[in-house]
Amino acid sequence: MPEKYTTTYYAKRIHSDGRTEDIRVLLARECPVKLFLDGKLFTTLFSSPYELKELAVGHLITEGVVSFREIENVETEGSEVHVQTRKGKQAPSTETTGEAKKDKKIGSEIFVDSDSVFDPQTVFAGISYLESDTYKLTRGTHLAALIDKNGKLVVQIVDVGRHNAVDKAVGAAYLKGLDLSQHYLLSTGRQPAYMVTKAARAGIPLIATKAMPFDSGVEAAKKANICLIGQLRKESMLIFANEWRVKT
Repeated sequence: MPEKYTTTYYAKRIHSDGRTEDIRVLLARECPVKLFLDGKLFTTLFSSPYELKELAVGHLITEGVVSFREIENVETEGSEVHVQTRKGKQAPSTETTGEAKKDKKIGSEIFVDSDSVFDPQTVFAGISYLESDTYKLTRGTHLAALIDKNGKLVVQIVDVGRHNAVDKAVGAAYLKGLDLSQHYLLSTGRQPAYMVTKAARAGIPLIATKAMPFDSGVEAAKKANICLIGQLRKESMLIFANEWRVKT
């Protein structure tokens, strides 16, 4: 239910003609999530209060900290997630407070080694999954989804952060044993290099967003062998990189 992602607040609406009214609104919930890696605090993320196991797994993978096969166990305790790896290594902390730091280094060596090609109608099919009930209630959330080559929805995640939504989608896919090289990522968020690189680390060959990419996102997609699609609409889409992945 979308209501679990929201909380009620009261506000005063003032109209331009001078009228005022007290109204009840639903706001998106956000909570701090402490991620422990091999027994030590690795980072604190601020996200919607659900799918925390998926968030932790996806974040570690898309940040290039561990591969999924290195993860041995994942447990949640309230708003804490404890991830144990086979190697038991503790990576340097990358403490964040929501939006990633702009000066974060982007690995130019990341390359999606996949020959997946998608039919245009498969990409257009994603339009029906772009808006969630939670967004309709709050106008304050992002969405990330994974769509297979038949245009079927396999994962759909809502979160207050565009990056968290992607992390959770990737984490859910890995926990389900999905082959991400055979799916594309649907996003409501803008696509700078940082977001494109997260998808690349997960092995996703195509990203489609209803928003527009940044120039850094386009350049990152070109280098990573990712097809980057922006302004996805019912009537058209814009392909900015590796257009060979969409059949024409």
